[in-house]
Amino acid sequence: MTSIPCCTAIIVAGGKGLRLNSQTPKQYLPLEGKPILARTLDIFETSPLISRIILVIGEGQQALCASEILSLGYKKISGLVIGGPERQDSVYKGLKAAEGDEPVVLVHDGARPFVTQKELEKVITEAVSTGAAILARPLSETIKSSDAEGRIAATLDRNTLWAAQTPQAFSYSILLEAYEKARSDNLAATDDAAVVEYLGHPVSLIKGSSMNIKITGPEDLALGSAIIRSGWQSGLQLREEDKEPACVEIYTDGACSGNPGPGGYGVVLLYKGNRKELSGGFRLTTNNRMEILSVIKGLEALKEPCNVCLYSDSRYVVDAVEKGWAKRWKKNNWMKNKNEPALNPDLWQRLLELLEVNQVSFQWVKGHANNPENERCDQLARAAVQGELESDEFYESI
Repeated sequence: MTSIPCCTAIIVAGGKGLRLNSQTPKQYLPLEGKPILARTLDIFETSPLISRIILVIGEGQQALCASEILSLGYKKISGLVIGGPERQDSVYKGLKAAEGDEPVVLVHDGARPFVTQKELEKVITEAVSTGAAILARPLSETIKSSDAEGRIAATLDRNTLWAAQTPQAFSYSILLEAYEKARSDNLAATDDAAVVEYLGHPVSLIKGSSMNIKITGPEDLALGSAIIRSGWQSGLQLREEDKEPACVEIYTDGACSGNPGPGGYGVVLLYKGNRKELSGGFRLTTNNRMEILSVIKGLEALKEPCNVCLYSDSRYVVDAVEKGWAKRWKKNNWMKNKNEPALNPDLWQRLLELLEVNQVSFQWVKGHANNPENERCDQLARAAVQGELESDEFYESI
C-alpha cells in the first residue's frame, strides 16, 4: 500500500430517509447499535490510504451530526459541508471544499457501510493509473427492458451490464473539470461516473461485492443487520478473533524471447511466513500465454480452496478477469466478437475453472517498479527461458 498516494474521501450523507418512513435521516439510524453513517466513516477513518474526509450533510442536520457523529471523535474529518438540493450539487460542494494537493479523490455514499479495505485499495490504484475508476457489480439476474405498457420489450445481455457502486475514485482535476462542465451544460446525472463519462474520459470498472449495499429501505436495514451478525467485517479495527482468514499472496509474471519464441513463467506464493517459488516454460509460446499460465500454476499449487490476493503486472490478465472479458469470450464460444476469435482459450478455460474454486482478488502492479516479489517473478520467468523447455502443444498445433 505504501506506493499508493493518500486520498481525500468525500462522504455524501445528505439523505432524508423518505423510503424508510423515518423522521430521522437514514444515515443516522442505528444499525446493530451504531449509526449507519458512523459504520461507513469507520472504514475510511481506519484506512491508511485516506488522509482526510470531507463530510457532506443535509441542510438542518448540523445538530444531529454533531451529537451522533462528530462526538465519536473522528480525526480525519477536516471539513463539514452543507449539501445542495440534489446529490450532484452536494458532491460539487464537497469537491470545492476538498481542493488540495491529493491527486485522487473518492466519492462515497454515507449509507453504504460495507465496502472493504481491499476494495478501497483496488479502486484507488486504478484511479491513480487511469484517472477514473468505480466499484461495480456484474449483474447475475436476467435483465429485461419494458415498453410503455409495462410489457417486456427486450432481454438485455447481462454480460455487459454492471450495477454501479461507490466509492468512485477520480483524479481531482478530472472530476472537478467534469462537474464544472456538467453545471455549465445543465447535465443531470445519477452518479459521478456519468459526469466524467460526459466529459469524455473513460472510467474503469472494478468488480465489487454484493455485500456493498446502499441502505435505502427497510429490507436493506434488515440485510445490513444480518451481514453484521454473520461476522462480516470491513475495517482494520477488528479484534483478532474477528479477522478474515489470512490471504494467500501470489505474485506472477511471464516472459518471452521473441514473442512468439521461448517463454517462461515465475510464481511466488506467500502464506503466514512460508514461501514457495515456481517456474517453467515452453520452447515456443507467447508472452500473454506465459502471463496466464503463471496465474494458473500459482492457483494449482494450492492444496485446498483459498482466499487469494493475486498480483500481476499484466493488464491483459487482470482486466480479462476483473472486467468479465474471459467469461464473455467463453459464453460466445471463445469469440471476442462476430469476426475475431479470443486468443488462448485453453488457458482461459483452465483459469476460469480455478477461479470457481478459490476466492481470488486480482491486483495489477506496475512492472519493473521495484516491487521485490514482482521482480523475483520476472527473474524466475527469464531464467526458465534458458532451461530445458517443453512443447506448448496447444500453441504449436495452431
